[in-house]
Amino acid sequence: MGDLVDRIRERIEAGRFRVSDHAQGRLDERGILLSDILASVVSWTIVETYPTGRMTPDAVHAVLVTVYLPDKDKWDEHSTTRRKA
Repeated sequence: MGDLVDRIRERIEAGRFRVSDHAQGRLDERGILLSDILASVVSWTIVETYPTGRMTPDAVHAVLVTVYLPDKDKWDEHSTTRRKA
């Protein structure tokens, strides 16, 4: 997935991305600045990808879908997987 991460970062750095309405709402709701999110692009991690076939390798779309502040009671130690209830 390293190549995918690099291609997404390149699009972010080139300004070729969009912020979903959901993500913008979360940013506003939580008082997080988009500029702070974008400044952290070097440390971003892919948490989930679409199933094979939905997007071709050349069709990389950089879309900020959601923004969350992981609650240690709800997320694993890596903040990438929700804990089972």
